[in-house]
Amino acid sequence: MHLSFIGMSGVGKSYWAKQLAQAGWLHLDCDAKIAQRLGEIIEVGDDEDPVHAVGRWMGMPWDDGYEANESRYLELEQTATTKAIDQLAEHEGQPVVIDTTGSVIYTGDVVLNRLKRSTRVLYFDVPDAVRQLMVELYLIEPKPVLWQGGYQPEPGELETHALERCYTKLLADRNERYRGLADVVIDYHALREPGFGVDDLVKMIGV
Repeated sequence: MHLSFIGMSGVGKSYWAKQLAQAGWLHLDCDAKIAQRLGEIIEVGDDEDPVHAVGRWMGMPWDDGYEANESRYLELEQTATTKAIDQLAEHEGQPVVIDTTGSVIYTGDVVLNRLKRSTRVLYFDVPDAVRQLMVELYLIEPKPVLWQGGYQPEPGELETHALERCYTKLLADRNERYRGLADVVIDYHALREPGFGVDDLVKMIGV
């Protein structure tokens, strides 16, 4: 059985992929591959958080050069995800989990259809209240985001209001896209029950 984890950034995909790795699964980390390639493009300052460096490079959706950098990042993501899928053929005798990024849903039909055919896709669900908290945290400290045209301020709208409205809509749209791609939806609260572990996750998946 080969799995792929999809869902929003920070929801627990990498944590559970690493837990499976400790149980003998092969963990293919798309974020790490992208970060490796970005390291060749972006100069990270001394003591600078790599996420901040990526954010500085990509910029905000209204910045000059944002669309070009967004496209470049998406190209790296398409390549990383495709290579992870290609690696599955090398590990037919071993269970593999592909740990995708939050923006994998923008990689295009060719990549997503291959992911769907090659793995069982698990979506780490995010309830409405948690998505709202994500919006609040983002407004405090914006991080790199692939907007894909989703930032559309209204005439006369304050920048902060536009950012909150558009980011809320972006997360809601991603939720629908993840659900449409998923074979299994993993309950947010179940993962956080006391004592919930890898065996419980595997049973939930039905492996």
